[in-house]
Amino acid sequence: MFVASATLAYAEEFPTAPPRLKDAEAQGLVRMSAAELKESLPGKWEERGTRGKRLKTLNPDGTAHRTGFSQKEGDGKWRIDEKNNAFCNAFYEKKGYTENCFAVFRAPDGIHFFDYEIDTGFYQRVRRRSAEE
Repeated sequence: MFVASATLAYAEEFPTAPPRLKDAEAQGLVRMSAAELKESLPGKWEERGTRGKRLKTLNPDGTAHRTGFSQKEGDGKWRIDEKNNAFCNAFYEKKGYTENCFAVFRAPDGIHFFDYEIDTGFYQRVRRRSAEE
């Protein structure tokens, strides 16, 4: 049953996220804890967000790789910010090596996840496991 549900979800569009972190909380979406993030994040992810579409691989050793339509391919790092229950990743951008941290909420379907910037509280992207994984 899970395989059929997951296959249908991959055929569907990415869900629309609430625009701000406080809206996600008001809608009762569940924010992931640091422990849940550590366990669930390594792997390949499809992402759609404010900067376009991309694929990102988060390796268990803290290294990362991304390819995308609106961002250049590159290697980076990722980590969990235990204090803020947040996922952080760093890649080389036009302005240099930049780290961003995100609060991660489960979408109601249980397959997609919404990322919100910790600094601003604004939505950044929705993601799901890559079908390639």
